[in-house]
Amino acid sequence: MKIKLIINPLAGVQKRNINKLKRNILPEQRTEKKIEEFFEENNIKIDISRTKKAGDGTILAKKAKNYDIVIAAGGDGTINEVINGLDAKTKLGIIPIGSGNVFAKELKIPLQTRKACEVILKEKTKKVDLGTINNKKFIFVAGIGFDAHAITNMKPKLKGLIGKHSYTVAGLKTLFQHKPEELDIKINGKKQEKGYFAIISNVKRYGGNIKITPEAELDDGYLDLCIFKNKDVWSIMKYVVGAASGTISKIKEIKQYKIKKAEIKSKNRVLFHTDAEIGGTTPVKISVLPKKLEIITP
Repeated sequence: MKIKLIINPLAGVQKRNINKLKRNILPEQRTEKKIEEFFEENNIKIDISRTKKAGDGTILAKKAKNYDIVIAAGGDGTINEVINGLDAKTKLGIIPIGSGNVFAKELKIPLQTRKACEVILKEKTKKVDLGTINNKKFIFVAGIGFDAHAITNMKPKLKGLIGKHSYTVAGLKTLFQHKPEELDIKINGKKQEKGYFAIISNVKRYGGNIKITPEAELDDGYLDLCIFKNKDVWSIMKYVVGAASGTISKIKEIKQYKIKKAEIKSKNRVLFHTDAEIGGTTPVKISVLPKKLEIITP
């Protein structure tokens, strides 16, 4: 079994790690050592590559075509980079060491490093769908409008200090600063809709216990499109409460669709993200790639 480990050295580094940093014992060095030792115990040698900057995960994954398994050790952004370079015949393993780990939690992959390694060793796999937006792949969610702008408000220094809570701070800042643009949405080549921001998801949970697309399935051959029709602050707050309480499907100003493809345009350019990484601006073309990725799951 040939295994490549692609690890993000900065994933999940928070304030509590400062003392370790001062001693020059970086968290990822300890994690990397644990992973290496685990596979050595099981008589498997792994090749290790570390990302140094944005985009490295994709480049390293493209170079790993001759491996049976590529392990992405990092957060959701690291996984996104790796799937955008991964060969279709290569299995993906995940060791979650980020601040959010949304996708790992959706798949019930353990957050403890050794237990995540044990899952990979068992090599039980599942084929899942991927989404594409302007030819950039995403594994669990893409967003156009509000949440993409919130990501731009999430400062690395703040994320380093408070981890996943930085998403909440960024969201509140965006709530009062963002000026939504109307989106013109064409669904499955036919139906037309309008709204002020949209989420395209492959999973039920957007993050934590927040369910924006409760009918989504990773392997049903569809993406789930959620369109938010209103743009005022009170409506957005209602959407957030509805998502957090599990009652989002009862809100009339939200429309949900199962899609194979969609096109979204706007008069002025609007930001979009894929798996919490800014990807570009409208116009966008979205499509599903059914059962495109073989992923190792518990």
